[in-house]
Amino acid sequence: MEINELFLLIKRFYGYKIRELCINAKEKSVEGILYDAFYLECSTNDRYGRFGAGIDGGEYLITEFMGKRCSLNSDKKSIQQSLHLIDSYCRSRLPEKFLYEYDRNYRKSIFHL
Repeated sequence: MEINELFLLIKRFYGYKIRELCINAKEKSVEGILYDAFYLECSTNDRYGRFGAGIDGGEYLITEFMGKRCSLNSDKKSIQQSLHLIDSYCRSRLPEKFLYEYDRNYRKSIFHL
């Protein structure tokens, strides 16, 4: 999958949940902030066509989510399953009150564009 396709897939999948979404041309990755709290980085390896994703954990990249790893496959369905795994992980780490307010404020704003 080309980096521009990956960008659009991530943008469509997360919608209002991700901000500051951009392509890092130097690293050939797509990066953004999930729920104003988690720095997401996704890429596809040109040489082998593998998908990679993780959340910035400070000194390392978190790539295992609740005992599961993202798929290395770079087809659309596998990537979407990986993005869902990351989304579930992020939502489980945030307080319900925060998620309620975040969803209420940002989901509403996308319908008023």
